[in-house]
Amino acid sequence: MFKHSLLPLIISLLASFCICAASTFSNAAEHQPPPSKSSVFDSDLRYWLSSEKLLTIKDEEQEIAVLFSEYMAAPKRGIIVLLPGLEQSPLYNNGLSYLHQTLTDDGYDTYTLPVPDLTEGNDITQGIMEDEPNEVKSTVLPILSEFALDSYKAALVARFEALYKTLALRQQEHIAIVAFGNSAGLFAEYLATLPNIRVDALITVSAQLANAQRNSHLPASLSLVAPALLDVFYTFDSPLVLDTIDERRRWARRNSKLDYRQRELFGQQHQPMQHQRLRKELTGFLRRL
Repeated sequence: MFKHSLLPLIISLLASFCICAASTFSNAAEHQPPPSKSSVFDSDLRYWLSSEKLLTIKDEEQEIAVLFSEYMAAPKRGIIVLLPGLEQSPLYNNGLSYLHQTLTDDGYDTYTLPVPDLTEGNDITQGIMEDEPNEVKSTVLPILSEFALDSYKAALVARFEALYKTLALRQQEHIAIVAFGNSAGLFAEYLATLPNIRVDALITVSAQLANAQRNSHLPASLSLVAPALLDVFYTFDSPLVLDTIDERRRWARRNSKLDYRQRELFGQQHQPMQHQRLRKELTGFLRRL
């Protein structure tokens, strides 16, 4: 009699256990990784901007929305391609978005090329490097592996080449590249190999490579690029930038890169009027070409 009274309770407990196990399995099966940052940036561009402001290109893997603005001053001075830094959105209120809008008033078509994601894997980062604290703030910088940098560089160059093929360059028209952060360092490495493309000027802003060994070779790479080079940095920039500033000038002299120019913007990147100063340095440099 006692055993029979426990039977319904046991059956009920077993049924509850089966339901919980099925629910857990269902939730695990439905779990998906978050979308990549590049896909988020692409969705933002397509959502907030009209189709007239976007140019769709296609690299070896996917279609990419490029932010485009037509020149609004006569005469037309040329084309400028902007390369954001690592995981930097083209829509945020930063020097990149400011240049994309205002350089059209200086007579340039502007194209902002969204950057790719870092390749997934266990060896993306090798650690972190803490900046020396100062009166402004201290930062923590990732140290990327050679594999991560090479994969990012290959994807960045593939996107640029896909865009380059769509540009209808007139014979006398100038084309310049404005690159930020790690994208600037990697694109300088690419141009140092003297690829068969026509680029009249390279403007790097806080050029760096988040890998100690690669970053130590960056001054030499900057001195070997064929286009005229404007190297811009900030007073309170990343130590990856500031530690190589003197070496960049020395390598430019050694390799007789007479069209190398270096400019310091005093303060930090986000301080008032910094974007306007960057625009002034950039346009002044391009007018002397």
